Amino acid sequence: MGYFDRLRALSTDRSTLLCVGLDPDPERIEGGAAGALRLCREVVRQTEEHACCFKPNSAFWEQYGPDGWKVLMELRAEAPETPFLFDAKRGDMGNTMNAYARAVFVTLAMDAATVNPYMGGDSIEEFTRYTDRGVYVVCRSSNPGASDLQHLVADGKPLYMHVAELASRLNTAGNVGLVVGATAPDQIVEVRRSTQLPFLIPGVGAQGGDIEGSVHGAWNGDPASCLVSASRSIMFAKSPGREAANLRLQLNAAAGARI
Repeated sequence: MGYFDRLRALSTDRSTLLCVGLDPDPERIEGGAAGALRLCREVVRQTEEHACCFKPNSAFWEQYGPDGWKVLMELRAEAPETPFLFDAKRGDMGNTMNAYARAVFVTLAMDAATVNPYMGGDSIEEFTRYTDRGVYVVCRSSNPGASDLQHLVADGKPLYMHVAELASRLNTAGNVGLVVGATAPDQIVEVRRSTQLPFLIPGVGAQGGDIEGSVHGAWNGDPASCLVSASRSIMFAKSPGREAANLRLQLNAAAGARI
């Protein structure tokens, strides 16, 4: 079963649109890589029933050096029923992307990944050729500087709309989605009008994204259409499980889903 089919099944079975980010911070977690693993194990244990995906961001594990990669692989092995989405935003020449894809999908055994579209379609295809894995193309990011380039107009359309069109063309195996941030609900609506690809929506929680506007804009009835990610607000909560459960309820209410 491919990534998006697994995601749809889990989203339906657990009645959730929630993706929990796993981004350890050595300034907030004692004990180096081992401490990061202990905390993230507990977060996974408390939140797995409320989530249909976990999203480790590459940089937060890389900062621990080789030990970071080792413990991330241990963590991934402890939750085999739930997909792991590797948030690395890779983007490079074809042969380099081939190596990145092998590292993500073979060595780390991740189920999905984010990629940067700046190098074009042939770059992204090095990831999409792994047809059983999901590939989310960064379309309109959640950071304040997104408008510096992503909103530039070419041929009468902002660049992020061209990215959405490129992703749709590359979706020949049904394994491509888009990253569109919750801090840009108007752009979520705009992009959804042009494509039915699944969305990964970061930016809720600590970044203050618009939950209701984002979910209303993205949800199209497909359980994979609106995967909403929260990291710090859950990981460092007093009770990660309670925080995840509350956010799950908010997301379902916004989508009109039955609990």
